[in-house]
Amino acid sequence: MLLIRKITKYHQKLLVSNLTLVGFSVLVLSWQNSTIPAKEENDIHYRFSQTDSSYTFYGSFEINADPKCLLEITFKYEHIAALASDAREVTLIEQGRNWNQIRYTYRKYVIFENSTAWHRKLDEENLRVDFSLLWSENNQSIMPRIISSSGYYQIIPGGDPIIVEYFQYCRLTEEPITQFYLDRVKKEAIDFMHHFAAYALEHCKSSSSNPGT
Repeated sequence: MLLIRKITKYHQKLLVSNLTLVGFSVLVLSWQNSTIPAKEENDIHYRFSQTDSSYTFYGSFEINADPKCLLEITFKYEHIAALASDAREVTLIEQGRNWNQIRYTYRKYVIFENSTAWHRKLDEENLRVDFSLLWSENNQSIMPRIISSSGYYQIIPGGDPIIVEYFQYCRLTEEPITQFYLDRVKKEAIDFMHHFAAYALEHCKSSSSNPGT
């Protein structure tokens, strides 16, 4: 319960300044007020909810590491590409000091291929990275297409260990196999949190004790 209290207190503080879209604010408030997230191995907490053509995923884990290192791996292209290890291709489109645009290409079920482009914005002061979908394309019309999607990575300091959060909302077109696709998304989202936590431990664990490196 300490984890949930820390998360809720931190998000209440940042809610007004960080969430500018009313619909997105409602989504975040919704998962804050819902049931306690499920717990996986390695202290991965998650919550997944869906409708006929949309889903909301929230995941978190705890780690003893340097917050700046954790923020870096949620934003820099080389880390984003490594975290998307199952992607066929991850390409940096363009970038600025505190933003970037990255394209992902995934091949699934042998013949299906999906390409998406995302805009990421870094907020160093609040240890947060927000992302939103720019466009999505499928090579097969039978597969659901992403209409809109947005979310964030949030590093919550002030405790030992630190809390790392991931949140995403996604709306899809309604196709004959949308429900099947959503069932797969849940498993993939949970698998991503395990990969994310392991990657963070590998790359940022030593930063906590050696901040100068």
